[in-house]
Amino acid sequence: MIDMSGYSRAAKVYWVALVSAGGLIVAWALSQCLSFTPAQGLQFLALASFVVLSSSLPIRIPNTSASITAGDAFIFLGAILLGVPAALVLGATDALISSLRTSRRATSWLAAPATMSLTVLVSATAFYFLLDSYAGIARQPVGMSRVTFEQLLVPLVVMALLQYFFNGMLIATLHALKGHSSIWKFWRDGYLWTCFTFFAAAIVTALLYLAMQNFGLIYVLLSVPVIGATFATYKIYFERMNEKSRETAELSRLHLATIEALATAIDAKDQTTHCHVRRVQLYAARLGEILNLTHSEIEALRAGAMLHDIGKLAVPDHILNKPGKLTTAEFERMKVHTVVGAQILERIDYPYPIVPIVRSHHERWDGLGYPDGLRGEEIPWTARIFAVVDCFDSVREDRPYRRGLTCEEAGLMLLRGAGTHFDPKVVELFLKHLPQFEAEIAELGLDQHGFTSREAEPRALVEASGANAPAAAAAIASAAPPFNPKHFAVPAYLEQIKSAHREVYALYEIASTFGASLQIEDRSQILVNKVGHIVPFDTCVVYLFDELKNYATVAHVSGLNAELLRGHCVAPGEGVIGFVIANRRPAAGFDPMLDFSGFALPEAQSYRSMIALPLVKDERLLGVLAVYSLRPDHYTDDHLHLLDTVARLASDAFSNALHHAEAESNALTDPLTNLPNARALQLRFAEEEARARRNGTSFQVVMLDLDEFKLVNDTYGHSTGDQMLREVARVLNAQLREYDFLARYAGDEFVAVVQDLPRAQADDLCGRIERAIGQLSLRVPPDKRARVGISVGAARFGVDGETLNQLLIAADQAMYSAKADHKRRPRRNPPASLSIVETPTDELATAAIN
Repeated sequence: MIDMSGYSRAAKVYWVALVSAGGLIVAWALSQCLSFTPAQGLQFLALASFVVLSSSLPIRIPNTSASITAGDAFIFLGAILLGVPAALVLGATDALISSLRTSRRATSWLAAPATMSLTVLVSATAFYFLLDSYAGIARQPVGMSRVTFEQLLVPLVVMALLQYFFNGMLIATLHALKGHSSIWKFWRDGYLWTCFTFFAAAIVTALLYLAMQNFGLIYVLLSVPVIGATFATYKIYFERMNEKSRETAELSRLHLATIEALATAIDAKDQTTHCHVRRVQLYAARLGEILNLTHSEIEALRAGAMLHDIGKLAVPDHILNKPGKLTTAEFERMKVHTVVGAQILERIDYPYPIVPIVRSHHERWDGLGYPDGLRGEEIPWTARIFAVVDCFDSVREDRPYRRGLTCEEAGLMLLRGAGTHFDPKVVELFLKHLPQFEAEIAELGLDQHGFTSREAEPRALVEASGANAPAAAAAIASAAPPFNPKHFAVPAYLEQIKSAHREVYALYEIASTFGASLQIEDRSQILVNKVGHIVPFDTCVVYLFDELKNYATVAHVSGLNAELLRGHCVAPGEGVIGFVIANRRPAAGFDPMLDFSGFALPEAQSYRSMIALPLVKDERLLGVLAVYSLRPDHYTDDHLHLLDTVARLASDAFSNALHHAEAESNALTDPLTNLPNARALQLRFAEEEARARRNGTSFQVVMLDLDEFKLVNDTYGHSTGDQMLREVARVLNAQLREYDFLARYAGDEFVAVVQDLPRAQADDLCGRIERAIGQLSLRVPPDKRARVGISVGAARFGVDGETLNQLLIAADQAMYSAKADHKRRPRRNPPASLSIVETPTDELATAAIN
């Protein structure tokens, strides 16, 4: 089976046609050679020997896989002496032996003699035609008849010219079809300069023929060493040229490979995929060929795919990888990459005109692009091409804020931008040839679109819902090839670079996002969400430590078993988390199932590895961050170091949030009694009012004012008065339900908000409060006790008023009515006013309920 890998469909068809035609011609020529006379047979064998000898020593043409031999002179001589069939067989023999020496592929072994037979047929036939019309010699073959040098020269030169042209064009066509390149370019670069060898062969043939006429075959054979010496000189020269060409090509390859490696590494900073660069190279180069750009411009497009964003070295990572829309200031900073990139490449003196691409690939057809605001034809051709193909492929890759567009959607986006963002002619040509581009991309295994965060797309066009173009859409949709399972191998170092920049950006984003909220719950959720960007996990948990209760509670959890862990509490020394709490140091390599001993987990969800780090700020334990994985040995030292950095950021954030919560609590708390203050009362009233209006219920506002409190202050001092207020607050709280609200309103006044109570129960509450305070006795050293009374008044929301002020006034009036009633009637208990009781102790002031 002949190996035709690397041949396109067109190249395969061409090869089959070429070999078939050549085979038929060679078969015909062999049949004709069978009719040679013995003398002609000896001449044919002599010429064939020289052809075999010369073709065994081919000279490879520099920068190509083709070669030349000294056999052309003997082929031409065979055409003169023995006719076209002999020349055909000699030419096919020369090409076959030469290809066996220079190639290892059967396709070349068959194509080379077929090409030569077609070439010799054309050139030898033309030779005899001109010999007849120019010199009047109609005999074929000429043989050893008397033909002058002048008669022979022109037909012989034409034969050499046709041999040179047809042989070169047939081979160039095959290679161009294989490499999807220009036939003219391949012929020009590989064969144009070899014409002198064919003309030299023609002149040598003429001289050999005339020598044979005048001196005989013996003298000609004596001249063969001279021909061999000349050939050896050419061979040495060409070999040296080939060596120099190889060295130059290798240096060029190393140069370009170095640039490509560095450029790809730069692209990895903003998560550009390697396949994206290769696809853009192909799109741009093919489009440049269609537009008949020069070889230098096409190579510039290939290099531009790698180097157009080299200026992003001057753009901060957090701007490059920002998932949302850039701010005006950030976009201005992003725009400098075009100018910086052009300045970098200007200093390199790059061999292709790549600077215009780098500087102008963000210019717009309508003049609204950057950096120079070029418009229409002012934009270089290469930059116009690159803008279209780079944008088309960029929008097809996934973004943090959207999925990648389909081939059809991306094509419609180009159509919407034609005439504003893009050159309409370039867009039209690109979409017209897109199916063949996509087929070639699929054949190369580059059709896997990945994830990128590059800002190469006009986002307004992507998000626009402009008019559809049905006909164009159908053509574009047909370009999408079927899924190709081949994956383009991405170098590991690129993934490492991408990973490093993802980690840097994730840490930056964690730090910046923490500032968006001062709530502990919000910061816990942000922390868990962002940890997954840099460290893989199956479950991630944030515990917050309560110093008063001496245990940690799950603040936020994500991943497997999240519902089981929600609200879970851990005491110091309990499991791995308890170890971290007790010792305040990281834990890695522990058995994670110690933290799940109280849970019945399925076997498939048994955790195998974990990392847990304490969240500590200024020696205060705030909580614990833990990640769990089902895979054994999943976490490395790098993961531990990254999480340690995250833990430090989180510790700062949680510390700030706790300080904020404490400050907020202090702003709503009476520092003496630790009860809510008047401001907190207003907030609670707003909540109760909203609930009552929403549910159609009611509530009571209860005003409580101490009786004879001024006498306590005047007699025993404010320290004793403060202690009395704290004890009163404690007793009042004990009389209220857990969900009722009590605040110190001002001085010796307290206000309670009591959810809906029937009238009788409200009166009972007031009575209980009066009795409890009446029984309160505060011991005052050395041997005295202080007591106060209390007057209580209540107002009902919706009956006595609907605002806090209205209800406070109504409750205050009821309270003063009760105070007046207290003064009119005697009490069964000791009077609520100051009462001094003799005691034998001189302890510090303490409180007791008698």
